[in-house]
Amino acid sequence: MIKIGLVGCGKIGKRHLEAYQGIPKAQVVAICDANEETAINLSRNFGIPYWFTKQQDLLANHQVDAVDVCVPTIEHHKLILDALAKDKHVFCEKPLTYKHAFAKQIQKSQEASGKIVMVGYLYRHHPSFIRLKQVLEDEIIGKPVFAYFRVGARGGHTRWKHQKNGGGAMLEALVHCLDLAYYCFKSFSMVDPLYVETIRKERTINGKKRVVTAEDFALIHLQTKEGVEVFCQSDQLTPSYMNTVEVHGDNGSFFGSILSYLPTLIYCNEGRGQYFKGKNLFTVPEVNLMRQELHTFVDILEKKRNPNNSVATSIEIMKIIEKAREHRK
Repeated sequence: MIKIGLVGCGKIGKRHLEAYQGIPKAQVVAICDANEETAINLSRNFGIPYWFTKQQDLLANHQVDAVDVCVPTIEHHKLILDALAKDKHVFCEKPLTYKHAFAKQIQKSQEASGKIVMVGYLYRHHPSFIRLKQVLEDEIIGKPVFAYFRVGARGGHTRWKHQKNGGGAMLEALVHCLDLAYYCFKSFSMVDPLYVETIRKERTINGKKRVVTAEDFALIHLQTKEGVEVFCQSDQLTPSYMNTVEVHGDNGSFFGSILSYLPTLIYCNEGRGQYFKGKNLFTVPEVNLMRQELHTFVDILEKKRNPNNSVATSIEIMKIIEKAREHRK
């Protein structure tokens, strides 16, 4: 049994607690939130033995094997370093941090501790994108030519999600696109920030107008060593959440999404493997991706293996985001 200590009991933290209830080999034994009332109520509602208002008290708890980080992005770095120093494994909600230098510090600390740090990029756990990975490996659509990854969102209900240090379209949404791009293509030889901008200068957040300091639209061009042209686009402007992925090769195309009302399509000029010539359509039912990724984390800890969505990938993602923000200046 892997015993979890969760820090941050807001919207995402509560969803993590619900997800762990469906994972037999995991038990949340401690939670922490700066709001005492929130910590007490969740402790009672979920039957969690220990609750804290100070992170260091949770980290000092010997019952805890791994720390689940669900605090705002700007707080990730210090909490992860503190958890590793206390000999804890870490699951961190995306992104790992908001600075490349901080990501490098986390990597150094992780390597010294020998502990596992997994980052919560849940898209790569979706059946549609697992299928895409296999389609590429089996060369079903042939040699890839170009790909397009998109995540569109409304924007957060909290102010920090629209502030440069910790928020914005890149740290909130583009990171998912970039992680999927690395999942599919492994590495890139060229990065070109095409357009990074704040289109809506003010947002109404919790009934109040706020000035936005982070970008709300980003379009990045990447190129693999093999010459595949990859475009990643994200925004905080889309009224209804949107996600699409297209990959086009010299024998066909892939189209997919984490949205259950959109089909997964593999089109082949010539049939290959299990896929016929022409359109191969699949319907993917709703998937609890949060439970899927947390189940993977627990499984990784039990089997003592390294996660695919590692700190090293997050370092590359932060390089791209920092380059894009420099380009914007």
